[in-house]
Amino acid sequence: MAGRKKPVRRRGLSTLPIPLPPAVPPPLRVAGLLCRGAWTVAWDRRRGLLLVLAGLAVALLLLHPADHPFMRWLAGWRTAAVVDTAKLLSLLGELHLAPLGILLAVWGLAEWRARIDQRIPLGAAFLAMLVSGVLVQLIKPVFGRPRPHLRVPDQLDWFNPQWDSFPSGHSMHWAALVGALWMLSPRLAAGIAPLAATVMAARILVPRHYPTDVLAGATLGLICGLCFGQAALELNRQLGRFPPRPRP
Repeated sequence: MAGRKKPVRRRGLSTLPIPLPPAVPPPLRVAGLLCRGAWTVAWDRRRGLLLVLAGLAVALLLLHPADHPFMRWLAGWRTAAVVDTAKLLSLLGELHLAPLGILLAVWGLAEWRARIDQRIPLGAAFLAMLVSGVLVQLIKPVFGRPRPHLRVPDQLDWFNPQWDSFPSGHSMHWAALVGALWMLSPRLAAGIAPLAATVMAARILVPRHYPTDVLAGATLGLICGLCFGQAALELNRQLGRFPPRPRP
């Protein structure tokens, strides 16, 4: 027809359809893939992890004699106001379900809104905290260390579920969260890290843990979080969300 202009094809632009990345699996499928991926990461790096655990054991043996002098020094200037503040900060993880529940709610919101860029990182962080929480409950009865506020002589009463000071569960939870997010969102992890360190310090100020309890919990939680974070990174690469890993 007269007066209708023909569409002008822009130079250099292709008319071929752009392939879309694969769809993200359902949440339960993602959880299974992340758990299997984290186990694979831990197994592939088992020698390095064993070296880290051996170094942690040596550090704990060297620092353990300083636990009681440090707690006595801390008691010299710990006032009621300091203890009340530490208890308030400790509530951020007192039930262990508060940060875990918040993270689960955010993950569910991301699923509901179909935020593909948030599903896998949030799932990895949630699972890292969940797995670290299960592990810490299995480890505590093995060592059976009394908490400092109970005024019980410090000892390792092996396989006694009555004592549960070593390692710190709060420290494992928060360190796992930071480690999982560090692999995918370093800025977010760096923003959460000061809060995690504050909660760990509060557990010593209350006092509910010795410094070595916090050190062990933070190290084990960080290992767990990094394994899940690496698994999430690999899963994103498989789904075409990130560039593939360069070949050596």
